[in-house]
Amino acid sequence: MLVGAAAWTLSAGALSTHQVYQEALVAPTGPSPLSALLDPGNPISQTVGALSQPGLLKPGPNGTPTLGLAASWKELDKGAKFAFTLPRNGRWSNGQPITTRDVGFTLAVLQSATFPDPSVAAPWRGISLFATSFWSGTFVLPAPAPNFPNTAEVAILPASHFHDRPQAFLTGNARPTSHFPPAAGPFAVVGNGPDQVSLRRNRYYSPPPLLAGFNLDLEPSPAAVASLLAHGRVDGWLAATPADVAALPTSVVRRRMTSYSFVELLMNESSPALGDPVMRRALAAAIDRRQLVAKGVGGLGVPQYGPLPQSIAWADLGRSSLGVGARPAAMLAGLGYLRTPPLGAFEKAGRRLALTISVPSLQPLPQAAAALASMLGRQGFTVTVVQVRARSFMTGTLSPGRFQLALVGFDNGPDPNLTAFWGSQVPSGQSLNFSRAPADPILNHELDQLATATSLSARKSAYRAVTARLAQDAPAVFLYTPVYVYAHLATVHVPGIPLLGDPLQRFADVTRWSL
Repeated sequence: MLVGAAAWTLSAGALSTHQVYQEALVAPTGPSPLSALLDPGNPISQTVGALSQPGLLKPGPNGTPTLGLAASWKELDKGAKFAFTLPRNGRWSNGQPITTRDVGFTLAVLQSATFPDPSVAAPWRGISLFATSFWSGTFVLPAPAPNFPNTAEVAILPASHFHDRPQAFLTGNARPTSHFPPAAGPFAVVGNGPDQVSLRRNRYYSPPPLLAGFNLDLEPSPAAVASLLAHGRVDGWLAATPADVAALPTSVVRRRMTSYSFVELLMNESSPALGDPVMRRALAAAIDRRQLVAKGVGGLGVPQYGPLPQSIAWADLGRSSLGVGARPAAMLAGLGYLRTPPLGAFEKAGRRLALTISVPSLQPLPQAAAALASMLGRQGFTVTVVQVRARSFMTGTLSPGRFQLALVGFDNGPDPNLTAFWGSQVPSGQSLNFSRAPADPILNHELDQLATATSLSARKSAYRAVTARLAQDAPAVFLYTPVYVYAHLATVHVPGIPLLGDPLQRFADVTRWSL
């Protein structure tokens, strides 16, 4: 009995005295918005969400959704319904039980008319929740959607904290507050200051984290983070650009993560210069993806040849899927364009072919755009790069179609449903298909097949058909899948950093991290 008691005391003491992990973020000084649901593009809210705000499901090691808060999950009626249960001992960090009331409240928030992000809310339109108990319920969808499990990774919100009023969450949770909502994840927010967001161990989470907590240190620049890493004052940082990686001290451990995001060059088919598919295919044929990755983003990418990121193994079709034959000059000669001295630029009837690439001011995209313009220039295309404020790029430039070419990154996760991106019947401003041509029933059918295919062979076949169709019409050139580098001190034990996936998946095994 004495031996057992001594062992228990040592174990409890070891758990409570582990240090706090210092994760560095390059971000504006706080206080910061902390909701990943309301501000999914903010690195602070994203990191806070990964540590404290789980969904019913979560991304698995290969991108396939796996159980998160849910104790069970089952597809019914060929994807028209999804039944789930919650663990009866699940608790928020304030000790309140996690129930279907919280799931219903989250659904009400997402379906609120004042929810600020249509792209997040769209997959939840028309969905109903039938709760059979505090711990079991069924989502009923307006139409079968086998990929709904990816949608169910959205954070579940604590209903009682917001008194079951969606508007209280939408107006209150966006503002910094000392009364932080309880957490269902391994850590809960306890501080939100100008230079740091602090989280501490959720004592109701199982298994309990080894770490006592997380501090998110908000730094003004990559150079500041690199200096802190060199002096051992922060434990880890996610480097996303060539400049970030170049600044890293040699003493840190570096782990590359190939993301589920993708970067592409969109072509506005309503622009007179790009209205002919031959012109668009000539531009596509002039791009060397490997050279772009090497010189444009310092190797932080993998060449991509289709509309799905290269990190999805079954979607790796390679360059052969492009079907590019003739050289750009031969293709454009048929449209009346010839390369003229002294610069060798394409001209037609004395007028130079001049194009503009619009790019959000979010590195490394401007760097990649500059390298792409230089590459196209050597092939005879006169290209100018224009940077647009990242915050207004989507609403002010992309959605209204105020561009000729646009270099932009997207993240659809491992979800193969590309209808919202390329469907020709998606409402204007909600799709990347900027063609004014009549709806393309063949492409729409192929996209539907890809979204609903259940077997791997059927999914591969549908993806090949979609890729070939998009390559023929060339509404975009799929360029590369970004790669990130997670750097941490050699003294820190960070197990299980995935080679593939969303960068936030580095926190998948955070309960086993230690110092």
